[in-house]
Amino acid sequence: MSAIGAAGEPISFSARDGRSLGGLLLRAIAPRGTVLMNAATGFRREFYLKFASYSAERGFHTLVYDYRGAGANAIQPLTEESARMSDWGMLDMPAALDALAARFPQLPLVTVGHSVGGQLIGCMYNHSRAQAHLLVATSTGYWRLHRAPFRYAALYWWKVHGPLMLRLHGYVPRGVFWRGDDLPRGVWLQWRRWCLNRSYFGIDLDGDLRGSDFGAMRAPILVLGFTDDPIATPRAVEALLSYYSNAPIERRWTRPADVGARAIGHHGFFAERHRDSLWREALDWIEARCA
Repeated sequence: MSAIGAAGEPISFSARDGRSLGGLLLRAIAPRGTVLMNAATGFRREFYLKFASYSAERGFHTLVYDYRGAGANAIQPLTEESARMSDWGMLDMPAALDALAARFPQLPLVTVGHSVGGQLIGCMYNHSRAQAHLLVATSTGYWRLHRAPFRYAALYWWKVHGPLMLRLHGYVPRGVFWRGDDLPRGVWLQWRRWCLNRSYFGIDLDGDLRGSDFGAMRAPILVLGFTDDPIATPRAVEALLSYYSNAPIERRWTRPADVGARAIGHHGFFAERHRDSLWREALDWIEARCA
C-alpha cells in the first residue's frame, strides 16, 4: 500500500464556536480506517507528516492539523490571537474528529495524541466516535512530576522566561530556551496555570474544562511511554490515566536501547528512524482495533 500525496491534501472545517481551521489529509489508496493526529504544544502539523504518510501507507486516511493559535491556524499578529489551551480539547479536537467522520462515515476512526493531544481527549464531546485512542508521551503537566533536572528548567520557564517574553512581546516566541512554535498569551498562561497546579485533572484543574467526562470513555487506549522522557514520567502518566477509569488501558514502556536509539525523550517517537519499530507496532495496534 502507499499514500496519495505525501504533502497532504488541504481541507478546512469549523469548530462549534465558528472558528475556521485547516488541516492536511493524507489519503490511503486502499483505506481500512482513519486516523486523527492531535499535536503536542508547540508542534506544527508538518512535524507529523512523515508519521501520517506511513499511517496512510498502512491503509489509514490520516489528518494532521494545527490548533487555533498555532501554525497555519494562528491569527496574525499573534498578539491578537485569543486562543486558550482548553479550546484545543473542547473545540478544535472534536471539530477535526467530526470532519473525518463526515468525510469517511463508513470507516472506523482512531485518534493519535502526542502529549497534550492525548491529555485532552477526555474533553472531546464526541470522543465516542473513535474506536480507540493511542497516547504518545502523554501525562499531566504538573512540574513536580517531571524528572530532575528538567523539572527545575520547567520552573524557570513558568516563573521567569515565559512572563518575561509576554512582557516583551505579548506572546512567547520560539528561541534558544523554547524550541517549539510561538505560543499565544492565552495558551501559555493557561498552560502555566495547569502545570503549576497540583490539583486533580479535568474540571478540578480548570473550570474551562467543564463538560469534560474522562470517565465516560470506553474505547481502548494504548499508552506509549519512554523511559528517558523527562515530562511523561510513570507517575505523571498514571496521574492522568486515573481519569480514564472506565476505559481498557494498555501500557507499553520503551527504553531507547530497545529500538537501537540513544534517546527518544518526549517527541522522538515521531522520528522516521522508528518506522520499522515503534511506528509499525503502533499501526499494528490501530489495525487490530479497526479490524
